[in-house]
Amino acid sequence: MKLQEIFDAASVHLMGMDGPSLDENNDACVYRGYDDDCELSGKKCAVGLFIDDQHYSPDLEGQGITGSQSVADAVAASWGQDDLTVAQLMLLADLQSAHDQTSRGWDWSTDIVAALDGVATKFHLRFDPKGASA
Repeated sequence: MKLQEIFDAASVHLMGMDGPSLDENNDACVYRGYDDDCELSGKKCAVGLFIDDQHYSPDLEGQGITGSQSVADAVAASWGQDDLTVAQLMLLADLQSAHDQTSRGWDWSTDIVAALDGVATKFHLRFDPKGASA
């Protein structure tokens, strides 16, 4: 998957959510989020978005994409790749950080746009918040 395609998909996804993907206690970011009734909410973080259900396992939770080969392998398998490229891995890590670091912000919609703009700038990607919103 090309970097711009990854970024575009993650941007639309994150900007379309009303808040971050959090665990049952609302205190940690997770690949698959929960609602107030401790049921899966359908929310996914920037990396969780790219993990197909067949490659997802609750064992992935709590592991960052750069700190766990199993998370990187789950994304790669979901994309039909043997491995992620270094550039894909670094972009996904920054998208994961953008999600996680804004999860405690006061205004998700404003904070996530600012975080995504920073990622786009770092990777020299196009980003139009108005065109990217879901």
